[in-house]
Amino acid sequence: MNNSINKRRKYLLFLSIGILSFYISGFLLGILSETYGIGIHGLETVSFMLFTYVILLGAGLIVSRERSFGFILKAFAISFAAMFLISVAFFAWGAYEHANAKWIDAHILQTAPDKFVIITEEELNQYPALKEAIRSQNGEKVNVDEWERTRDFLNQKGSRIIKIDDMYYEIGFATA
Repeated sequence: MNNSINKRRKYLLFLSIGILSFYISGFLLGILSETYGIGIHGLETVSFMLFTYVILLGAGLIVSRERSFGFILKAFAISFAAMFLISVAFFAWGAYEHANAKWIDAHILQTAPDKFVIITEEELNQYPALKEAIRSQNGEKVNVDEWERTRDFLNQKGSRIIKIDDMYYEIGFATA
């Protein structure tokens, strides 16, 4: 019974190694980037994460004092699966965020353009992201629905250059 509990603790150790290897490698990459200006990207990042994983796996095997091939294979499978699943989830989330990143940008124009549309205050109140972009004179990150709704509104109006009161703005729509 005691041996079974001891084995479970060791497998838990290797599950933790798999989880921590992802976070530790990310932490170390951040330190390298901020402190030394070393930027590691693409395949190098994955290689660095695998290098960190191998170091932690070796340390775990030394600490566990298990030398049987079956245990080492199970420990590898548990830790690698944990690291792999966290990595896939992280990169999938990043891809999702990147694909859904939308901005509305507003720049004030110094001269009156030839073609523009007049937007009333009531219309502007119906498009809060557009109103905020105009107010801040900066790119405003918005959700996909608001971005599409605002873009469609200006397309229906016939121009992305608008006049509000006595000011002219050029409205831009950006994606990641």
